Amino acid sequence: ENKHEEKVQDPDRGEDETKAEMGSKTWADLAGEMKIFLWNPEERTCLGRTAKSWGLILLFYFVFYTCLAGMFAFCVYVMLLTLSPYTPRFRDRVSPPGVMIRPYLNGFTIAFNVSQPNTWQPYVDNMHHFLAAYDDRVQEEKNIECVSGQYFIQGGDDSEEKKACQFKRSLLQNCSGIEDPTFGYSRGQPCILLKMNRIIGYRPGAGVPVSVDCKVQ
Repeated sequence: ENKHEEKVQDPDRGEDETKAEMGSKTWADLAGEMKIFLWNPEERTCLGRTAKSWGLILLFYFVFYTCLAGMFAFCVYVMLLTLSPYTPRFRDRVSPPGVMIRPYLNGFTIAFNVSQPNTWQPYVDNMHHFLAAYDDRVQEEKNIECVSGQYFIQGGDDSEEKKACQFKRSLLQNCSGIEDPTFGYSRGQPCILLKMNRIIGYRPGAGVPVSVDCKVQ
């Protein structure tokens, strides 16, 4: 009781004694205490917990994170049910739609010298690379033949695979690269293809037609 009264009367003195006791420990004592903390053979505890305690806490976290992962997967599943793989939820209505040109190397300006093949050969290579996917054989294997002049509208469920109409490069005639592999660049009469960007729900011919102005500089 007297010692307790002394500590109550003089708390700073008690703190000094505690610091003194901690300061008197050697590195060997600290290593021994750490070893006992990691594994206590008498109480059979690891990091202050018994095997039963570790089992319960691991079971708790396993169930917790399993439920969390299940809720996340369920939310993603519900979200995917509301989306269509073929029609985006938000889309811009552009009129007229964007148009790109091929060949497209360094912007919209095409400049070359007919007498220097190295100046127009990159354009020819770019055209062949672009039209490779439109070879007649490739189109016949991948896509279906549609009736010219009629819209091909596919119904059915969104899970069904959609088909595309055939567009054969032979339809480009002189600009197909079949009869003239240089696409007219070797003769100073270059072919420039216009490619319309695909827009969901847009039907060409039902709105304002696309107009293109070409200028020679």
